Amino acid sequence: MKLNNPTGLNNLNQAQLQQESLLKKLATARRINSAADDAAGLQIANQLSSSINGNAQGERNVYDGISLARVYEQGLQGINDNLGELNRLAVAAGNGIYGAEERQALQTEADSYLANIQQTIDNTEFAGKKLFGADASVAFGTGNGAVNLTTTDVQTALQNQDAFNIDFSSAASAEQSLGRITDAIDVIGGLQAQAGAEANRFASAGNNLNSQQIAESAARSRIEDLDFAKATSEKTAADILSQSSTSVAMQARMQQQQALTLLS
Repeated sequence: MKLNNPTGLNNLNQAQLQQESLLKKLATARRINSAADDAAGLQIANQLSSSINGNAQGERNVYDGISLARVYEQGLQGINDNLGELNRLAVAAGNGIYGAEERQALQTEADSYLANIQQTIDNTEFAGKKLFGADASVAFGTGNGAVNLTTTDVQTALQNQDAFNIDFSSAASAEQSLGRITDAIDVIGGLQAQAGAEANRFASAGNNLNSQQIAESAARSRIEDLDFAKATSEKTAADILSQSSTSVAMQARMQQQQALTLLS
């Protein structure tokens, strides 16, 4: 359909373009679908999206760190529990009425607890990474830095306290063993305290990243999300304008045909 009136054609084209733009916005629920809609707003929204995605990955990294810290701390707790049992046996071995047979029974039980400790040291791992094999610092990137978890060579730490040299053959040797066990408990307790503090730091970092994501998501939403009520009313107005322009064009076309008919 051709229109003889340039103004009417322009109005119709503008109405149809506005209809297409509003339909796209309503379909995507976004005010900005291309740079033509709002170049500056699109750039800011893209920057916010990049930051949100980076913080989300950083948060996942941090919670991996929390999981590792919990496994590490539970391993230390297992060692501490066995040391506590060794401490009890060492106190029992100080009983003067025990003979060689009773002391041998205590020694056998103590050896089983020492084996448990060694097994924990050898087998405690996270995602294939042994946690008690060496002094190390495991870093977890947050996007704006990193949070570190310190792991310790527990085998060496206990050997330094001579914790694997437990002898209950006499009251005197049992007392010496009790001193070594007490020192070992202090060492493991210190490592647990350090692991707990680092786990709390991981949790704090995770909360901060989550809060930042929420704030940035809200800011991005204010920039690029569509106001449905406003867009719907604008779409209705564009529909009315398009229909009225088409109706006027049809009437003009009919009037021209009538005039030609009369002239002929």
